[in-house]
Amino acid sequence: MEIAIEHSTVHRYEQPVRYGVQELRLTPGDTNAQKVLDWHIEAPGIESAAKWIDAYGNLVHVVNQTKERSELEIRVTGTVRTSDADGIVGQLPNSPTPRLFVRETPLTRADRTIASIAASLEGKHRDQIALYHALMGSIRERMHFDSGRTDVTTTAADALKAGHGVCQDFAHVFLAVCRKLDLPARYVTGYLVVREGDVGAEAQHAWVEADVAGLGWVGFDPANGVCPDDHYVRLASGLDAADAAPIRGVRRGTGVDTLSVHVSVVRQTQQ
Repeated sequence: MEIAIEHSTVHRYEQPVRYGVQELRLTPGDTNAQKVLDWHIEAPGIESAAKWIDAYGNLVHVVNQTKERSELEIRVTGTVRTSDADGIVGQLPNSPTPRLFVRETPLTRADRTIASIAASLEGKHRDQIALYHALMGSIRERMHFDSGRTDVTTTAADALKAGHGVCQDFAHVFLAVCRKLDLPARYVTGYLVVREGDVGAEAQHAWVEADVAGLGWVGFDPANGVCPDDHYVRLASGLDAADAAPIRGVRRGTGVDTLSVHVSVVRQTQQ
C-alpha cells in the first residue's frame, strides 16, 4: 500500500530561546518491505544542516537555530510504499554488527523479574522466531497498554513492575530480556496505520527488531503481539528509545518548553 505521512512537532517557549541545536532522525530508508517515494523535512536551518550516518545506521540531520524565537516547528511530509514481508527486514546498508545490540542500557537493564522471564524461555523453543513470539506473549500477559502513566525516563524494569506502559515500554522490556539472553535486538521508531484492535491510538509507534540466523533483522511489535506488516513504516533504530528518538536537542534559554506533536498516517492505495 501507499502511506501518506505528516508529522509536526512544535516547541513553544515561555521565554524566547536565543540558540538551539536539534538532531533529526526523521528520514526513513528503503528496505525489502518499504520504498520511500517522496520525503521532505521543514525546519529552521534545514537547508544548511550537517548530515551523517550515525553508529546505528540512521541518517541524521543537525539543525542550528541562531535567531531568537518563541516557537520552533519541525514538520515532515512524505509517501512510502509498503509491502508485507512477514516482519523480515534483512540486512540494511550501514547497519553495524548485530553484536552491538546485546549491550545493556540504563533503560533496558534487567532486574530479577526480567531475568526470570529470560530463564523461562531459554532452551524451550524450536527456533528463535518461536522464542520471540513466546516473549511477546509473556510480556502481554504481564503488561497492558496504558498511556500517560510512564514517560521517557521509565525503565523496562519499572514498567514491568507497574504492569502497564506504552509501546516504548513494551519494546524496552523485550530488549531487556533479549540482552539477558545475549540475543541481539534493537529499538525501532516509525509510523503505523492504526487498525481496529491495535493498541495505542498514536500513529507514531515503536517496536523492536531481533537478529535471526539466516534471515537477518526481523521485526516484532510486542505492544500488539505481531510482526510488522504493510501498515508499518520504519524510521530509525538504536539501543533504546533515547538512541532512536526522531528529534533530540538542546537549547540556550530559560522557562518552560511546551511540546505539541501531531502525526497523521493515512493509507492511500492498496497495491
